Amino acid sequence: MMHRIKQLLQQAILNERFPGAHYAYVTKDELKTDFVGYKQIYPTKEDLCGDEIYDVASLTKVIATTTLVMKLVEMKKITLETKICSILDRYKHPKTNIRDLLSHQSGLPADVPKIRTVKDKIDLMNIIYDMDIQYEPHTKVVYSDVGFILLGKIIEKLFDMPINEAAEQYIFKPLGMLDSTYRPEVSRVAPTEDHDDGFSKGLLKGKVHDEKSYLLDGLAGHAGLFSTVYDIGLFIQSILKEQFVLNKTLTNELFKPVITDDSLGYKVTRTLGYLKPYPNSIAGDKHDFDHTIGHTGFTGCHMFIDMKNEIGFVLLSNAVHPKRSLNRIIGLRPEIGHLVYEIKGEKQ
Repeated sequence: MMHRIKQLLQQAILNERFPGAHYAYVTKDELKTDFVGYKQIYPTKEDLCGDEIYDVASLTKVIATTTLVMKLVEMKKITLETKICSILDRYKHPKTNIRDLLSHQSGLPADVPKIRTVKDKIDLMNIIYDMDIQYEPHTKVVYSDVGFILLGKIIEKLFDMPINEAAEQYIFKPLGMLDSTYRPEVSRVAPTEDHDDGFSKGLLKGKVHDEKSYLLDGLAGHAGLFSTVYDIGLFIQSILKEQFVLNKTLTNELFKPVITDDSLGYKVTRTLGYLKPYPNSIAGDKHDFDHTIGHTGFTGCHMFIDMKNEIGFVLLSNAVHPKRSLNRIIGLRPEIGHLVYEIKGEKQ
């Protein structure tokens, strides 16, 4: 019944909401993938052929960074209470711990202001280390790229290798994720945004879309991973089958709420790294809240894992191509989520 999702996406492509997408429906026993639309529409239009690799943006945070941080916990190199300043000497806030950064409640700002004026990675890290706490920690959720950049630095220091090598060794190889990398084969990559400014010029293809990660040579904790729906399907399936790269206790921790913030008029619940999907969001409204986690990516990606219903889903797109202002895929996510659960119901 995957054709129902395909029909929805095809109509959206005809309405020029995004160029194209790959998607995967995942259970313990199935990993079904399909694709629809175009690899690029500028400067020339090219159909998708099925083997495309996507910039998965902030899915990096959960697939790579959160998993590697929890692997460090499993290896007893850190705990969730370990203070950031005990690992990163230049971090100046003594109370911030690993849990705070993973759950976006540290007090750090969401982003780096005026990023397109930042010169290089040295300048970027100087700005981050100089940042002040913006709100009282543990009082609200502020989704922070800054916190995950710091987690990326912790990963590199404690594994004594770049984040891409740590991810390859501890996640991608064990799970058979052969096309997941921070250094993709350019010819297979679906391009993202076309730039013509002082920061970068031309169509981004094989180089990370996020400006902060771009300055960090694509090796960052918040963005930089390129992957396929099949690979991320394998990642999801390993969790559903309880064959993940983390032990069962730590895998279960990923599903437990850490903080809920309703200051925006709706509840945002964060776990360690992940988001608990709220009603009519990325998982529709049929998911089991207690046993479901997910995440989104700025380039037009999202994923979720529902352990109780034993299903998962991932969609990858380059919806910011050729300009981020044209991205209109977000509004489709609830309807896609509804269809995923209808597919499950029809299979029973």
